[in-house]
Amino acid sequence: MPKKSTKRFTVQDYLGDIKTEDLSGGLWTPDKQWNRMHGDGKSTTGGNYHIETMQDSSGKYIAKIAGAPDSSPVIIAAAGEAQPSFQGVVDGLKAKFA
Repeated sequence: MPKKSTKRFTVQDYLGDIKTEDLSGGLWTPDKQWNRMHGDGKSTTGGNYHIETMQDSSGKYIAKIAGAPDSSPVIIAAAGEAQPSFQGVVDGLKAKFA
């Protein structure tokens, strides 16, 4: 039986391992509520982290990493801008946690 990994994953490890082509989920729909991203590799972190996205009531596109030491939302795009892609979300979060 393989040994369970005891590695402590950082937020940077988690974000670095995400393959955007594997991502799915509502991303921005429905609006005004947090939507969980799927395929982000949260199982490799023992479920410690996962990405949530929302288009808020002012129209801003925001994202956060649940479980991160700083889980405050990041503005990915302003109201009126095009809906960000999965890659845009990951890039915005990487910039916050660089």
